[in-house]
Amino acid sequence: MIAILSDIHGNIHALDAVLADMPKEVSEIIILGDMIGGLPANCEVLDRIMNLQLPLTAILGNWEENLFDGKNGQHPEWWQSTQFATLAWTIDNLQPKHWAFLEALSNTQAFDKIINGAFLFHGKPNDSMNGIHTKADAKEAAAYCSEKWLLCGHTHQSRAFRIGHQRIVTVGSVGLSMDFIGGTACYTLLDRDKISIRHVAYDVDAAIASLQTSELARLAPGFSAANALAADIS
Repeated sequence: MIAILSDIHGNIHALDAVLADMPKEVSEIIILGDMIGGLPANCEVLDRIMNLQLPLTAILGNWEENLFDGKNGQHPEWWQSTQFATLAWTIDNLQPKHWAFLEALSNTQAFDKIINGAFLFHGKPNDSMNGIHTKADAKEAAAYCSEKWLLCGHTHQSRAFRIGHQRIVTVGSVGLSMDFIGGTACYTLLDRDKISIRHVAYDVDAAIASLQTSELARLAPGFSAANALAADIS
């Protein structure tokens, strides 16, 4: 059994709830990007991931890609907006061990430990900034890959599509779920050919308090307010 996580977005409370919920049969963990960005516990989330006791396969999401762009001095125009000051704050707060971990990851990855193979990506197979929302999106992704399983995140919603012999699964968001099941983190289990979407309650009040009392609330008030709302209604 494999646990598949995505879009943790610095929410350590949600991540800890998911890790505690995992069945003992889980033998491996996949993380599909956007581990950081959103709530302020980015270093804590990366520490938890880096110290997992199970084999880990992880890829980058659009947030990690944006961090690399910012670190390398490639600042798109929208970086001037205060709502994205969180990116600059995150760059300043990550430690060398975190950068080393992220720099070792790729944007996509083939995964052969699943029968008939899996392809891991964040949004779309060739575009981390856009996600799979419709069956047309799923068909486009299926044409890009030959593997049976296409596993992705980014949309913060859990959905599954069947295109011929292929299965395209958006696995939901751990940190900022948009499945609208109140106060829950979402992740996915894959056991041979069976997919299970799980929603796990976590301490939303503590997560929001950590955001509202962090420096992010001052640096990026609009962004912080939006993420607090997303956490509250998840």
